[in-house]
Amino acid sequence: MKEEIPNIINEPPAKNSLELRKKDEKYGFATLFLSGKQLPIAIKRGKGAVLEDLDGNKFIDFTSGIAVSNVGHCNPYVIDAAKKQMDNLIHISQHIAHYETHTMLKEKLAEITPGDLKRSFLCNSGGEAIEALIKVSKFYSERDAFLGFMGAFHGQSVAAMSLSASSSEWKFGFQPLLPCVYHVPYPYCYRCPFGEEYPGCSLQCMEFLHKFLDTVIHPYEIATIITEPIQGEKGAIVPPPEFLPELRKICDENDIIFALDEVQTGFGRTGKMFACEHFGVAPDLMALAKGIAGGFPLGALVGKEEILNQEMGHGSTFGGNPVSCAAALAAIDFILKEKLPERAEKLGKFAFNILNEVKEDTEIVGDLRGKGLLIGLEIVSDRDKKTPSGKLAEKIREVAMKNGVLMVGQFGKNNIRVIPPLVIPEELLEKGLNILCDAIKKVDSEVRK
Repeated sequence: MKEEIPNIINEPPAKNSLELRKKDEKYGFATLFLSGKQLPIAIKRGKGAVLEDLDGNKFIDFTSGIAVSNVGHCNPYVIDAAKKQMDNLIHISQHIAHYETHTMLKEKLAEITPGDLKRSFLCNSGGEAIEALIKVSKFYSERDAFLGFMGAFHGQSVAAMSLSASSSEWKFGFQPLLPCVYHVPYPYCYRCPFGEEYPGCSLQCMEFLHKFLDTVIHPYEIATIITEPIQGEKGAIVPPPEFLPELRKICDENDIIFALDEVQTGFGRTGKMFACEHFGVAPDLMALAKGIAGGFPLGALVGKEEILNQEMGHGSTFGGNPVSCAAALAAIDFILKEKLPERAEKLGKFAFNILNEVKEDTEIVGDLRGKGLLIGLEIVSDRDKKTPSGKLAEKIREVAMKNGVLMVGQFGKNNIRVIPPLVIPEELLEKGLNILCDAIKKVDSEVRK
């Protein structure tokens, strides 16, 4: 008999999870549990779109480990490739010698990335890919300044954190950061900083950018303009279709490197292999990670021939590990063979229809947005005033967890992200969405009392 999923047999957080949490609080880096992002459960096993905790509860996963497990947890095709590689070579370091999976992956990335991106540097994570992007940009352009966007998240190392502007809390206590980094408003249409409404706004955010370049920093001093094609951490904020093409134009006219952070949006997540394809643009440099290797640690900086065909000081001992590269080759092959980008687009539309109903039926969902299976709900206590409420968002997350659905928490404060594995069966997605909708309705009814 087929097991019912989700299957909650001990109300979470239950005994075994709480005991491990108590030990972890004794020995772990305190910020992990003090920041309120971590769910109070301990995961034992994952398969496809299902996670099991130490207490035997089985959950529908709407997190994908923060958009990592695009091909599902413990994908057999990926695991088999990794095991075969482990029998032959686990580590040698890209600085010591060439090895087959390393070269094959770089060739594959040249094939699947948009535009004329040809060369790659392989590392361990998205943060490392951004660090490489920063160094390459400065070295190649011989310029010092970077232009990023408010709301962006690019990583938590010092330089990557400098490019980020999602929350001042991330930067508290770490000043001074990398100098010569500037931020301008991102087209966050639900909360337009100029008080306008798209499309009648004449893209005031782009007008501001042009004035900024006229008055604050000359474009010839900017090495790179970097953005996420869709802002992830802030809750799947999709810009107007004109935004990325206009950035591309500004970069071309001023010999600025146009860089995209596709760490969260890449590898089929948004309904295209890479999110920039929705907007008809290709970057000069692209940072990749998360969904690249089916859960194995790997990042990549992919770039044009003229930018990455240079000798400079940079490297990574474990970057492009043979096992991670084998896993990535298998994951990419699986994504292409199973047409996961197309599947994400289809399931995303299905999810939007369900979530739009609960948005209309309640008062606490202020905005619903996203592409494919990168979906954001913005939770508010007052819809007319758009008053953000992290408290209500966390309550929804808690109620959903107790009923068998796991979601990413307060990275975006009052935002909830729906980012399940792209292999999730449609019936399981529908069941998870219904549980989420019930959680929203429950919290909404409590607010109205």
